[in-house]
Amino acid sequence: MGELRVSGARQIGMGLNSISMINAYSVYNNQAAGAYLERPSFGIYYAPVFLGQNVSNISTVIAVPVKKGGTLGLSFNYFGYNLFNEKKLGLSYSIKLAKWVSLGMQLDYLNTQISGYGSKNYFTFELGIFSKPIDELAIAFHVYNPLKLYVDKATGEKVPTLFRLGITYEAIKKFYISAQIDKDLKNKLIFRAGAEYTLKDIVCFRAGVATDPVTGTLGIGVLLKQGVSFDVAFSYQSNLGFQPHFGITYTLKKRDPLKNLDKMPSSTSTNKKQK
Repeated sequence: MGELRVSGARQIGMGLNSISMINAYSVYNNQAAGAYLERPSFGIYYAPVFLGQNVSNISTVIAVPVKKGGTLGLSFNYFGYNLFNEKKLGLSYSIKLAKWVSLGMQLDYLNTQISGYGSKNYFTFELGIFSKPIDELAIAFHVYNPLKLYVDKATGEKVPTLFRLGITYEAIKKFYISAQIDKDLKNKLIFRAGAEYTLKDIVCFRAGVATDPVTGTLGIGVLLKQGVSFDVAFSYQSNLGFQPHFGITYTLKKRDPLKNLDKMPSSTSTNKKQK
């Protein structure tokens, strides 16, 4: 119970890499990366886990940079169906400690509901560090449930503790390669790798692979001038089979104070009217 899942179709398309990328889903995957967001962003992610079985993985994220520094984030994840489901609500804050490094933290409320057995509520938190020593390179570290908090002390069941280390590098302009390793306290290390190429700032092509279990991914994204991006990804593994993933992200554009300047009356025409 309380498993941490990857959110965002872009992240899925790049081999389930998530912690060293900057976008709206940073407030869910690695809060520290959210400190580099410049405009408020919103995102919705959806994936049917077992096609035709009504099992869904759904996330919504909101990231709001604040004037005095830092970024506030709100995220929600739902996994399951009516007989069994897990919900995760997170409230995060991230801030740049220097131009090249940031720190983020999130408080999590988790709920597990099993039909016939009721529901269980519990809390934990997560921490992240994000660094950009140069513009083309991002290095990230994230830990989920660092204090190994319990789901139920009577049974000894604990929320999983997960450590993640990731890197994303812009090898050439608009071509990114990303790698990540995940390790919890029970299972063996997981390796993830992926790449993304953006053509003419309009279309993004993605591919990746992950281990344990071996998973292959492909993805595509479309960027619109209005600040909207649509993302689709496809993954395949032996346990879950073929799985589609869908996402939409909206980023508020910065207002241009000169945009309506030509519609304003000039001082010359105003003086003529006064005369």
